[in-house]
Amino acid sequence: MPVDDLPIDVLTELGRVTWAAIKLEDYAESMCSFIEPANPRTDRRQVGQKIKDAQKVLASRAASATCDEARAWLERARHAIEQRNAALHATPVVQLGEPRRFLLGEMPRKGRPYFERPLTLEALSELRSVLEGAAEGWRDLVIAVGTEFRLQE
Repeated sequence: MPVDDLPIDVLTELGRVTWAAIKLEDYAESMCSFIEPANPRTDRRQVGQKIKDAQKVLASRAASATCDEARAWLERARHAIEQRNAALHATPVVQLGEPRRFLLGEMPRKGRPYFERPLTLEALSELRSVLEGAAEGWRDLVIAVGTEFRLQE
């Protein structure tokens, strides 16, 4: 096996992390477009900026349980997307020796120090759980937000 080949179970879990990240970004963008409609073909803002802008819109609306829940969901999604960005834009690190270790060197960003995430099934499963947990409930919440906003028009 070449020095930087990952075990198949780790590659498989990395694929699952990537899929969870893709879905979460899509869900977050859907939520943001219900809160602050924009044309997806021309809107070039990054998802993090869309979340911040949607949170501002929610803060400007009349207080409601739905708006509070949407703000909390967006905040969870924002934090999970930051973790996703750190992991998926990391530098691969291979520590030679016995046993050989594979890591993701997550560069410092937004006040976070450099961090080496083990490229193990356990560490990747934990990240996937964060991404999937942040996505939970988005469909019902998008429907509730859309309904509430229409009723207030």
